[in-house]
Order: sequence, then C-alpha cells, then structure tokens
Amino acid sequence: QTLAKIEGMTVEQRDIMIEELGHFDEAIACGTAVVVTPVGSLARLGEDGEETSKFQFSEDVGVTTRTLYDQVRSIQNGEVEDKHNWNFKVE
Repeated sequence: QTLAKIEGMTVEQRDIMIEELGHFDEAIACGTAVVVTPVGSLARLGEDGEETSKFQFSEDVGVTTRTLYDQVRSIQNGEVEDKHNWNFKVE
C-alpha cells in the first residue's frame, strides 16, 4: 500500500465482489516472499469442485505490477534509500 500511495495510486483495502473482477486490468499477490507477483487468472469453483466462472488477466506483467515490483526490489537491494525502515541488518 505504501508504495502504491506514493505513486499516486488510489489504494483500497476491502473485500471484492466477484462481479468486480471483470473490470480489473491486473491482479497481483503481495507479500514478503513473493514481493509482487502477477496473477494470470482467478477461477471460482462450485460446491462440486467444477469451475463456475473464470477471470483472465493479462498474460504479461502489467505496468502497475512492474512499477511496484521494481520499487520493492530496489529498496531490498539497497539501490534506493529505504525511507520506510523496512530493511535491517541481521547479525
């Protein structure tokens, strides 16, 4: 959220209705281990395990995903100043 806000993006943290997924250009997974990873598709399964709907996103890494990924990696690698004190030295 922090980097997205700095980039001027509108950030919302909320539940997403299934119907909204059809309007998304990109979907990403974020976290310590994955950094920022594009999600190619999301499928909804019925109680029987069968796919009831599928939302396909770009096969390519999108502009937003790339921007956030590059920023996180630059901070992790010490290429830019860590203004958020996310990095720390383990001794």
